[in-house]
Amino acid sequence: MLILNINGPINSGKTTVSKILVNLLPNATFIEVDELMSDEEEAKLGLSIQDGWAERQKRLNGKLLELKKSRKYETVIFAYPISENSYKKWSSMADENTRFINVTLAPSLEECLKNRGRRELDDWERNRIKEMYEEGYQNRPYSDFIINNDNHPPKETAKVIKGFVEHALSPKQQWLHLVERRWPALLNGEKTSTFRLNEGFIHKGFLVYKDCPKEQWADVVYVTHVYYVPLRQAIEIDGYDEHTPDMETALKQMRVHYPDITLDTPILFAQHLGVPETKVKYPQEVAKILKEMEK
Repeated sequence: MLILNINGPINSGKTTVSKILVNLLPNATFIEVDELMSDEEEAKLGLSIQDGWAERQKRLNGKLLELKKSRKYETVIFAYPISENSYKKWSSMADENTRFINVTLAPSLEECLKNRGRRELDDWERNRIKEMYEEGYQNRPYSDFIINNDNHPPKETAKVIKGFVEHALSPKQQWLHLVERRWPALLNGEKTSTFRLNEGFIHKGFLVYKDCPKEQWADVVYVTHVYYVPLRQAIEIDGYDEHTPDMETALKQMRVHYPDITLDTPILFAQHLGVPETKVKYPQEVAKILKEMEK
């Protein structure tokens, strides 16, 4: 079973995207967290806003465990802003038959403060959205996938998430080709990211690089963060160095491989540990993967 949380600040599109995903993912159901306890019940119990959130999350945890035990659904989706404690709780539900994936919707603050769809924000919601961005809800380090959905309709966002989830659940070892001239940077640990445009997905975990085109070499890195964001944002996250000193140079480099790309083009961007760090941190796993590659 897959337990899928759609994380993000208030008004980021979590519920709308989740309800679309129910029809895209196999045998799926959606848990509407707000319906686990109404505002009226919260008031009747005399709970503060914070205590109300805590009670809803408690009921959500119980519902997830109930559905996990029953195995009635292949996919259980809910939409809730995630904290470190709740992440630990939900990820602990994973086992050999259950996966937990946390996807974060991360529109810009300006976009999130707009009235989107039929929702009209009140002053409390606007202030809370600003607080959530300051607290980092849009960029949680324990997100499996972060998507900037500023310019994506909910249906398109849901399709991107579906593609990512299918890739993340695949039992096949993920790998990428790398041109020969970039191998020194890979092997010495300088190369710690990759940009991909319309070339499939990458997920957290081990990634094999193979040389292109002969596939005589292979080495392993560990992917730590995966984004689907405009190229401009990916470059800013990746940072600058002597090879890429500014945004204009970065765009020119990308156009060598993708002639039509612009700074606003959505792109898959993944950060990973360098080869030396991966080998030190995961020696047994790397050895096993490379052995399998030799077969």
